Amino acid sequence: MLEFDRVTRRFEDREVVRSFSLSVEPGERVALRGPNGSGKTTLLRCALGTLTPSDGRVTVGGHLAGSLESRQLTGVSLSQERSFYMRLTGLENLLFFARLRRGTERDVDSIVDELGLGEIAAQRADRCSSGQLQQLSIARALVGNPRVALLDEPTRSLDSDARARLWTALDRRPETAVLIATHLEEDVERCSRVVELESTA
Repeated sequence: MLEFDRVTRRFEDREVVRSFSLSVEPGERVALRGPNGSGKTTLLRCALGTLTPSDGRVTVGGHLAGSLESRQLTGVSLSQERSFYMRLTGLENLLFFARLRRGTERDVDSIVDELGLGEIAAQRADRCSSGQLQQLSIARALVGNPRVALLDEPTRSLDSDARARLWTALDRRPETAVLIATHLEEDVERCSRVVELESTA
């Protein structure tokens, strides 16, 4: 479902990822673990298509990462990048992004209920805490039941109840391929496979 084929990514003279290969099957949960600067977020961005590999390629469901077809299959929550419209409510944001992915109002209502986000969804985004925005980001990633979920440190700002709701939601999506970048052992223990990354600096 998600394939990295000898991916290398350079930023000017600095090589962050070198000849990285990985296949993630439907229903598989894979954790990327490593120190800051080891390329975890870079790999997720390459899978999303917002970064192009310097060498190699990434495909999602057989489609080149970043293509319209691959984006329709992918849900994403990137650390420190919320990209919400801050003057809209959480619900209005989720509805907007659901429509971009051909989701429906019913899909949004379902994920809000599943993650227990009723109060958060009713607030304007600029009045939400970082943890609340993180929960909205996770909801946005899962709305419409994507075939691939790319999650960058999704539990870092969450309390224990919100973390439990996230993993319960993933358990309800047994066919979704999950690639998660994390430092937390609790997240790693929930995954079927761990890929250790080392800094190339």
